[in-house]
Amino acid sequence: MYGRDIIDEFGLPITILGNHPDEFYGVIGRIVCVCAVLEEKVTTLRHTLAHAEQGKSTHEPVSAQIDAARSLARDLPVAAAQQICAFLDAAEMAFRHRNELVHSSFPAQADGRIWGHRATRNRTIADGSADTVETTLEDLRKFLVELADLVSNFLQVHAVAGVRQSP
Repeated sequence: MYGRDIIDEFGLPITILGNHPDEFYGVIGRIVCVCAVLEEKVTTLRHTLAHAEQGKSTHEPVSAQIDAARSLARDLPVAAAQQICAFLDAAEMAFRHRNELVHSSFPAQADGRIWGHRATRNRTIADGSADTVETTLEDLRKFLVELADLVSNFLQVHAVAGVRQSP
């Protein structure tokens, strides 16, 4: 079927994903995995703020979990609410960037750039336009470190989620 295509070590013709360094796929995979952990942390935070049983509303997308947690944080003392909302803002930006990366196709570029594209997310545009992302391995590694820091800081944020407003 692929005739003369070069096959990578996983048996995949390089014409499908491009001829990127293994580190590209390794860091993208780690971004996906760490974001899954972050998503679980956001859901836990929402459950704590709502005094809800673990597992309730877990079918909702992470954006709904973030919105609910933000709304619930308003009932906390100002400092706690600000800390939680800062965490949620950072998580929301991380998920948006993750989506830009993992939902894009990254054809190999002759000059070695890491450039990806996907159908535009703007529903008002119907002309076939594409959203694009250009990055580097260094930028991907930095993003991974930011994700790890965000997940690592969860316990501090979660600790203030149980703080109640004084009457």
